[in-house]
Amino acid sequence: MNIAALMFSGLLFFPLLSAADIPWTYSVEEGEDATSSHYYFYQLRGESIERIRWVWNGGAQNAPTVTEYILGSGRITVRHLVGKREFIPEMTSGKEVELALKEEYSISSVDPSGMLVLPAPGKEPSYSQRMDIVNLINLLATNRKPVPTKADQAPPSDSSEPVRK
Repeated sequence: MNIAALMFSGLLFFPLLSAADIPWTYSVEEGEDATSSHYYFYQLRGESIERIRWVWNGGAQNAPTVTEYILGSGRITVRHLVGKREFIPEMTSGKEVELALKEEYSISSVDPSGMLVLPAPGKEPSYSQRMDIVNLINLLATNRKPVPTKADQAPPSDSSEPVRK
């Protein structure tokens, strides 16, 4: 197969690629003004929240940002990411897209039953780290609605068809 044929087949395949679905359990949307909105997505494992993604669409002209909270046994990982404006529709619908990592840190406890502390015990958290924790507490306390499953989104079956056994 020559190079031109490979490139052409790649062009045919590229539109079939799409942002990956993430199995979010709950979501919330908040408008800030006419162009700026925040989207919150929650992922559960059993009865526990495992991950929260906060997407800001960037308003009229800024790059969209994502703050992710990954909650594990004795650890909270906070990730600050930036996306491209072209991916805003996918980001605000909870899909996985290419994001640039700006900062990541973890707050962990020495003992999972104990208090969470910063990685260097005795060091005061920065203002932005304290704000991340305040935001996480607010997100955990937010009323949220379940994300519809694919079964919920399926069109109703045509009841004019006879039922066959």
